[in-house]
Amino acid sequence: MVDAGLAEVCRETLAEGGLLIPENTVKEWLRDRGVSVPPGRVADTLEMAIEFARKVSYPVVMKLVSDRMLHKTEVRGVVVGIEDESALRRAYHRLEDAADMIPGAPEIYVELQVPPGPEVIVGLQNDEHFGPVLMVGTGGTYTDLLKDVAFRTLPVTETEVLQMLEGLQGWQLLKGFRGAPASNVDSLVKLVTGIAKLGVEIAPFLDSADFNPVIALPGGAWIVDAKITLAREELPDPFAFERPRTDHLGGFFDPASVAVVGASASPGKIGNVVVDSLVNHEFKGKVFPVNPGREEIMGVKCYPSLEALPERPDLVVMVVDLAEGPELLERMASLEIHNLLVISGGGKELGGDREKVEEEMAALARERDVRIVGPNCIGAFDGETRFDSFFYSHERVARPPAGKMACITQSGTWGCAFLEWARTTGVSKMVSYGNRVDVDEGDLIAYLSGDPSTSVIGSYVEGLSGGRKFLAAAKGAAKNGKPVVVFKTGRNERSAEAAVSHTGAYGGSYEVYAGALEQAGIITTDSFHELFGACKALAMQPAAAGPRAAMLSNGAGPMVNALDLFPVRGLELVTLEGESVTKMRDHFSFFYLVENPVDVTGSASAEDYEFVIRTLLADEKVDIIMPFFVFQDTPLDESIVERMELLAGSDKPILGCAIGGDYSRRMSARLEAVGIPVMDDVTQWVAAAAALARWGKVKPKK
Repeated sequence: MVDAGLAEVCRETLAEGGLLIPENTVKEWLRDRGVSVPPGRVADTLEMAIEFARKVSYPVVMKLVSDRMLHKTEVRGVVVGIEDESALRRAYHRLEDAADMIPGAPEIYVELQVPPGPEVIVGLQNDEHFGPVLMVGTGGTYTDLLKDVAFRTLPVTETEVLQMLEGLQGWQLLKGFRGAPASNVDSLVKLVTGIAKLGVEIAPFLDSADFNPVIALPGGAWIVDAKITLAREELPDPFAFERPRTDHLGGFFDPASVAVVGASASPGKIGNVVVDSLVNHEFKGKVFPVNPGREEIMGVKCYPSLEALPERPDLVVMVVDLAEGPELLERMASLEIHNLLVISGGGKELGGDREKVEEEMAALARERDVRIVGPNCIGAFDGETRFDSFFYSHERVARPPAGKMACITQSGTWGCAFLEWARTTGVSKMVSYGNRVDVDEGDLIAYLSGDPSTSVIGSYVEGLSGGRKFLAAAKGAAKNGKPVVVFKTGRNERSAEAAVSHTGAYGGSYEVYAGALEQAGIITTDSFHELFGACKALAMQPAAAGPRAAMLSNGAGPMVNALDLFPVRGLELVTLEGESVTKMRDHFSFFYLVENPVDVTGSASAEDYEFVIRTLLADEKVDIIMPFFVFQDTPLDESIVERMELLAGSDKPILGCAIGGDYSRRMSARLEAVGIPVMDDVTQWVAAAAALARWGKVKPKK
């Protein structure tokens, strides 16, 4: 993938102390690859500059180019709008004087000046999480003002480049805003794709690159300025990544026997609560408390060590000091035990020697074929086997029934919330993986994508240990028909080396994550509440064929609220077929509003809801049906549950919402028990509908 000729130039530049590839060299590389750059050349003499300007015709622009000069404008190294030979002479002499003050012997580059037009910024970057990435954004004065950018991991296709452009706020400028002529989008797509291919060819040497501005004219797109900043040393293959590993992961969810190292008889201690979860509740496997100072705990015989156990356990749960981890791993390896769940904290979050303990455990896990979940986690839960290692008491945190949703999370707190919210819909598996010294989110998604009890995977992400590994696992899950839903936190913009690169200013930002996740077909949400709602909708309803939604309610206010959120979520309030409108108008009283949204008013009965939903199911224009239930209205009787049960197996998704107190929550739970998901917040409702539309777009076609 790496071009040998370009690699040699990069190596020579680094060997000579340079960190930049000069603009003229970058443009020559692009020109050789069929990318549109204005005619230009280095002019060693004034006469050469004059001759070139006569050949291409005025106006021209002249610039200083060097492998040591970050910003030409800061040293007055650019002269634009040169209209004739007299102006060219003055500009050339001025640049000669400026060049004498700049290290690295800059040269003078003369180029045909491109007419003004809509501006785009294109960038390349070696991202710390995802490796080589492409950035496209609205350029010119809008670049820093709007921060209107999109990212994708390299390599990319022309289709992906077009999707990036269409997602920008500046897309309307390219399509022709307020009577302005439209840009040649096909030319722009080919230009950006050409830059992306160059990024692949120089990836081991790339720190960042800016192509800013790119002028998108009706007749074609042109790169006006270009700069490549090299990494300080050649990188190993930046496209290489560890593949997800699923070996032994089943032992964290379906162990026949569990040893708890650090089991405690003291109420309130973590080691006590873990044993209680395993011994006194629904787990049916064998439990071996390990504590050399006790004979028994909760009526179960206690053992002084792993070696003293009557049989080899499938899983070890560790709640002793993390410093004991390396020795425990060695003992497990000698006994051929492959699964260690480390609830103990106090690792890398404390730094120093504690971080080194984690590093030693990670190395030993690889060497001894032991898989580790944790440390600093609350453990795992399986809805079917009822394995439960959580140190939260059952009185305070509910354990839901078996269901189709899986949740993986770096945060135990959010994991508990997921369990609490899933008391009606159920959970297949939930795992909190903490500091991930071994098992990470990519491994878990790959495992869950093959789990027959899981149909949707929710993931709370603060950061990724391997970005491309995570993407590969999510793509694999999608191929297996299982959507991956992500809520990513840590969205604040990184304080970047903006003095070096516009593209670098977005390095590590949420925009990079958002682009990479979208490219992989992942469904993203903006809160954990939305993540849960999306998972619930995807687990209980079919994917939507498109974004066209129809709404109905016996109270119009929440629908108006939801409609405000439709544009940002990519949803469309569809115009119903005339037959649907006529059918409802003939059926209902004159004061019912039967356009979309359908307002059946506070007089609506359960029968009214059923009639409208059946009408919308038959309407070919409708992709998603979104009823809002005001259960406080007495005409809406409880037969709504039986009526909705008859509709629950339809090919179109039905996604409800209801807000209220105890009665409304009970009715929502009853609807969910018959297969209709009901959200308790308008924002969650719309996000869940958008997830169904997104999954319908990206899921594999049969």
